[in-house]
Amino acid sequence: MSRSQPKTIALFPGAFQPPHGAHLAAVRFLAARPDVDEVVIVITNRNRGIPGTTLSLEARLSQQIWQIYLEGLEGVRTEIAPHTAVAHALDYLTHTDAGNRLVYCIGEQDFADGDARFDDLPRQGRERGVEVEVVAAPTAAIKVRATGLRRCIARGEAGREEFIAGLPGALSAEQRERVWRLCRDGVREVCDLAADRLVVRLGDAGIGELVDIACVDRSRIDPVFRLRIADGRRLLARYAGDAEGDDGGHDMARKPRRALKVERRALAALRACPGHLVEIAGEVWFERRKGVLVVDEVMPEGRSLVDELAAGRPIAPALRRVGCFLAACRKLQPGHLRNSDDEDRAHESERRRQLGAASATRPAFSTLLDASAAAVGAGLIWMHAVAGAVRVDGERVGVVDFEHASGWGDPALDPGTLSGDCIATGLIAGHADLALAGVEALWAAWAGGSTRQDPGLPGRAAGWAAAAVGRRFAAAERDLPPAIEGLWALAGGGRQAPATTADLLSALRAFVA
Repeated sequence: MSRSQPKTIALFPGAFQPPHGAHLAAVRFLAARPDVDEVVIVITNRNRGIPGTTLSLEARLSQQIWQIYLEGLEGVRTEIAPHTAVAHALDYLTHTDAGNRLVYCIGEQDFADGDARFDDLPRQGRERGVEVEVVAAPTAAIKVRATGLRRCIARGEAGREEFIAGLPGALSAEQRERVWRLCRDGVREVCDLAADRLVVRLGDAGIGELVDIACVDRSRIDPVFRLRIADGRRLLARYAGDAEGDDGGHDMARKPRRALKVERRALAALRACPGHLVEIAGEVWFERRKGVLVVDEVMPEGRSLVDELAAGRPIAPALRRVGCFLAACRKLQPGHLRNSDDEDRAHESERRRQLGAASATRPAFSTLLDASAAAVGAGLIWMHAVAGAVRVDGERVGVVDFEHASGWGDPALDPGTLSGDCIATGLIAGHADLALAGVEALWAAWAGGSTRQDPGLPGRAAGWAAAAVGRRFAAAERDLPPAIEGLWALAGGGRQAPATTADLLSALRAFVA
């Protein structure tokens, strides 16, 4: 960027997936300024998902569309950032020679509200001898948004007319058609795009020669991959580097990349507390900015408790160990797993509501939420205690999936949820007796490993068990047996005295019967 004469560069960072009329209006505004020598459109190097689908648009597609928009417009070029557009635009300040000027263009709402990433740039520029100006993109009158255009793409030909209507008015009919075809033909599956990027990043990390990569769940926008390394290791890799917005129903809120931080902090806390009798994943590699977490695969040849019950095999030995594990978690003091205690508490509260969504209309569920909120305290809460997250391989037992974990919560939630999920799974599989025996073993181990006095815990656990049963039965499109009312009665305070563990198990036996 070095020149003998001072130069003014205008920077317009964004995702632009796809770029629309408001974006082009901002670029034309910058290019028309007599003091601007060059406009640089900085494109985020992230793929953006199409809402309601497992499809995504690539950053390269944004660049191709911009090339159509810029036909006949001089002094404007595009760059795909190594990662985020804003970070790359901010790097210009570091590399620009003294005497030059930089103009940063941001959204009008961000400008009005103040954006911490840009607020201090003029001062930083003065320290480097570079004049910095931050301006608002004049786009408020243009209501089209990229998310809406992506929804049109998802509708196929039915969305064509609305999509084309949302493109810049200055484009010809032929240009509009080219943009539409680029988007319709350029979409790819999220997991395939993620796999392409992940392979490159794994190579850069030097983890080892990759023999095979397979997506575990193609419905996620933060997909998980099974990896086989040439030296025989079996790893799991989650890629959340492109994940923004709606996560396709996996309850990861707006930023699935935060789940990587939560998982690795929870696993670190567990590894620091040996003696909980179950195996957990070891961290292999983490890259925060690029959204990659690689861990050991826990018992890759093992089976989940769902598989065990489907095959009619006993699960009591495994759940006995898990009961000890949950009791040990209750004693941990991991601190917040997100950015603050407040974030952990907000997540824990919302997660409880999610877990009880299938039972939200029951009066007893409101009582359960109130009692649970009053009982929260410090301790590692798994918040994903389900039969599918417990793995068994012979006498070995492992637990997986800590993306929802919290350093703060109701200690009744995990054992209650796991009890209900196992009972429902056993009933659906036709092996309720094995599930019940497992749950009895879980509570025996819990009682032996827990030291805190909490007389309301069995009643709350009954409620969380009932909520888990309701969720599992709803997913299987099965009607709940009337005996579920026994669990809700315990949760709703339908007894003179607090419920005991014996009451909880009695209600579970009645439900199974």
